Amino acid sequence: MRSRSFFAAGVLVTLIATAAACKKGGASAPSASATPSLTPNAAAATSPGSAAAAQELFTAMKLPASLNDTTAAMIDSEIARNPGLTPYRELMLQWLRKYMTWDAIQPELVRMYTTTFTEAELKEMAKFYGSPVGQKALEKMPEMMQRVAMTGAQIAQPHSDELRAAMSARSDELRKEAQAGGAGPMGQAPGQGQGRPQGRPQGAPRPAPAPAPTP
Repeated sequence: MRSRSFFAAGVLVTLIATAAACKKGGASAPSASATPSLTPNAAAATSPGSAAAAQELFTAMKLPASLNDTTAAMIDSEIARNPGLTPYRELMLQWLRKYMTWDAIQPELVRMYTTTFTEAELKEMAKFYGSPVGQKALEKMPEMMQRVAMTGAQIAQPHSDELRAAMSARSDELRKEAQAGGAGPMGQAPGQGQGRPQGRPQGAPRPAPAPAPTP
C-alpha cells in the first residue's frame, strides 16, 4: 500500500520547503507555536469503534515504528538529488523528530482514515496488512513503484524527440499569438499613432475657423 510512502512524503514536503525557505531567507525554523493545527480535535467526531479500527490498521502497517526511518530515507534521497541540502541534513532530522512526531500526526490520520473508510473496511484492511501477504506488500510496494516509474521512462524515452518537437512548435505558436495580440492596426505597436486627430496627416495645417455669424 502506498499510504506509508504518501504519509512520509507529506512530511518530507513540509520539511524540504521549510529548509529551502530558511536557506534562502536566512529565517529560523518555525517553532511549535507557529505551526498551524490542521484540524483541532480531529478525532472528536469519530466513533470509538472506527478510531480503534484505524489504530489497528496503523499498527498493521507499522506506521508509528517506521515514521522516522522512512522519512530519513526520503530526506537522503532528496539530498542525493539536491546536494546543496547536505549541510542541513541533521538540522532537518532534528526538526522532524521534534515536531513531526507520531503523537502530533496521529489525530489527523485517524480523522482522514475514519472519514474515508468505514469501520468494517478499516478492519478488513488491518486484517490484510497484518497477514504475511500484506506485510510483503508493504515491504515490496516501494520497490514496485520505483520499477513502474523506470518502466514508464523506458517506454517514453524513444518518443522524447516527438514531445520536444511538439513543445517547440507550441512555443512558436504562443509567441506568434503574443506578438499578434500586442500589435495595433497595420502592425503598429500599442499606442503608436495615437495622440493626434484622425483624418489629418501629420504636419498638415489646421483648417481656418468658421466666420462668426452676422447679428
